[in-house]
Amino acid sequence: MKSNFYEILELSTNAAQHEITTAYDRAKTTYSGDNPAIYTIFSDQEARELLSMIEEAYSILGNKTLRNIYDQRLLGQSKINPEDLTYDSILNASRLIFQESKVDTKKATFTRNEDIEKEIAACENWNGDMLKKVREYKNVTLEKLSEIIKVNSFYIKAIEAMTPNNLPAPVFVRGYVIQMAKELGLNAKLVADSYMKNYSKAN
Repeated sequence: MKSNFYEILELSTNAAQHEITTAYDRAKTTYSGDNPAIYTIFSDQEARELLSMIEEAYSILGNKTLRNIYDQRLLGQSKINPEDLTYDSILNASRLIFQESKVDTKKATFTRNEDIEKEIAACENWNGDMLKKVREYKNVTLEKLSEIIKVNSFYIKAIEAMTPNNLPAPVFVRGYVIQMAKELGLNAKLVADSYMKNYSKAN
């Protein structure tokens, strides 16, 4: 069994960042449901689980900050606890490490507009355009939001544009939307539920 994210993407631990994206695209194509040969090797459930592992591997290794944390744990310890290398463990570690430098976007400097505030409060149909509108209204750049929630700005931009081809599995997209909504001072569950309904139509 492939035991770490590098092995899942069939990469060496010193792979360049651009090689990670190439390996991810290759792995996703190889193990996708569009490849009939995959079902001669794996069951449908096994193929889905493998794709989920590929998405997790890329979510960590494709983000320089998360990869650095992962590498420190994978390469810096003589005895590795598998629990320290899980997707959730790395995300939690990143939140703790950067907690002190975290910026509260709810208190970011911006000019309050009552009309927009009313529109936000009344909104029940959340999509990428609305998320972008709130982010820009609250004067939060893509780069700043990316830095705070530890999600690649490429993904944030794709969420706002609602382009599924540029995003990982829906479970990760939902997680990213929840993080974005929280940092923008929104009702995270309401936004995520509504957004994912619209996202499934675009997928």
